[in-house]
Amino acid sequence: MTRFIPGFALRIDRNFLTIFLLGLLLVTHIGCIGSIGNINIVPLSAKIQNADNAYDAAAAIVTRSDDAEEKQKARAKQQELYDRAMSIYLEVIAQDADGKYAQRSHYQIARIYKKYYEWDKADEHYKAIVELDPTGYYASEAKSGSANILKSRQLITTELANYQNYKALYDTQKAEGTADAEELEETYDIAATSLYKVAQAYEALENYPQAIETFERMAREFPDHKRGVQAQYQVGNIYFYKLYDYTNSGGWGAFVKVAQNFPDTYEAEQVVILLNKAQKLLTEIKQLQDENLQYRSKKARDFEEDGRYIRPSEKWLMARTDVVVQNFQQIARNWKELRNYPNAIETFKVIISDLSHKKFAVADAYFQTGALYQQNGQYERAIDAYEDLFDNAAESEAWRNEAVYQQAVCYRAIREFAKAYKGFKTYVSLTKGDRSYLREAEQILRQYELDQDRDGILFYQELENGTSDQEPNSLKGSAF
Repeated sequence: MTRFIPGFALRIDRNFLTIFLLGLLLVTHIGCIGSIGNINIVPLSAKIQNADNAYDAAAAIVTRSDDAEEKQKARAKQQELYDRAMSIYLEVIAQDADGKYAQRSHYQIARIYKKYYEWDKADEHYKAIVELDPTGYYASEAKSGSANILKSRQLITTELANYQNYKALYDTQKAEGTADAEELEETYDIAATSLYKVAQAYEALENYPQAIETFERMAREFPDHKRGVQAQYQVGNIYFYKLYDYTNSGGWGAFVKVAQNFPDTYEAEQVVILLNKAQKLLTEIKQLQDENLQYRSKKARDFEEDGRYIRPSEKWLMARTDVVVQNFQQIARNWKELRNYPNAIETFKVIISDLSHKKFAVADAYFQTGALYQQNGQYERAIDAYEDLFDNAAESEAWRNEAVYQQAVCYRAIREFAKAYKGFKTYVSLTKGDRSYLREAEQILRQYELDQDRDGILFYQELENGTSDQEPNSLKGSAF
């Protein structure tokens, strides 16, 4: 039987087919151009987020095994993640050389180069930031970074030579008996203090291997000096709180040496308390992580191994999702107590991505993530986290009000005063929920709304423009 197809339907089908083929050709053409002509269709905001996520993942690498091969694997993984982050940041700069993301990318690349102990390259990116925007927030941070590199390197050269001279003099005086006790003690103190300063300078440069080696040398060569025990204690601090190494060959062993080599000191007493607390926190983290693995849906694991999408609500055993949330929140709190903020952030990210249907927990995770970024001076990351809270859980008054205030604080920190003004004004206008910062916000608004030179431009606008509120005809940059 022959079916009759109306003429208009044939025209629609032909038109649809034509449009479909043109669309396919366009997509294919763009794809080819993108690979050949370096035209990117991925938004810059997504690229910078991908780079930031790789950076965060690298920073969160934890070492808990004394096995040399496992430690090497962890370092290699960290290097791979930092390399990935840097390559994306470089892409962003290539696409948006003078844009708002270029400065942030330069700054992050400088941080990575410092971790590679390549300070000249780090300094190059700091200088690139200053060239882009000499009076901006990142320029201020970059100038500080360049100055710190220069100061620390000069200090290492000067104090290392000082240490070597006075250590040799001390050894000679002691061997030959050519100095009295007071002179000998003075020489000993100068040599020890100089070596301690060298170790501190390496730490300021984030050259942690050299800092550790120098602090250990200080503790070994000057055990009777008042800073001898402090040097050994600082080795443990670097391993625990900078490198996140909790092993016997790392932080744990370094703290044990404090108790062993300096048994009658205040630091030795503190080490016992610190290690007991760390043991409890790390053990609980491992137990909670193992428990959450048990509550992972087998179906979800199988789907993910096959590369298939699985909804967050289906990733966990239905009756156990509340327990899973509580476990992750406790894990994050433990990491915070250990001052391992990168891992705390990564844990909150898991709540956001894998438990997105638990709105109350997600709102808390966004807020806590923003607070941690803000605490560590990553103000743009904090602003983004608070914005995510507004977008995804705006009804959560428990966090929304403070997030509005803290986001405004972050905008003020990066010198975006118009947005800061708007944020503080919004916070003051809120009528429900906790408003702990009301007095501070009102005080800031009063200052921002001043117009001392009576030119009709309010103080926050003068700050935004880089002009002075004392002179009505001031030019840009005169306020700084």
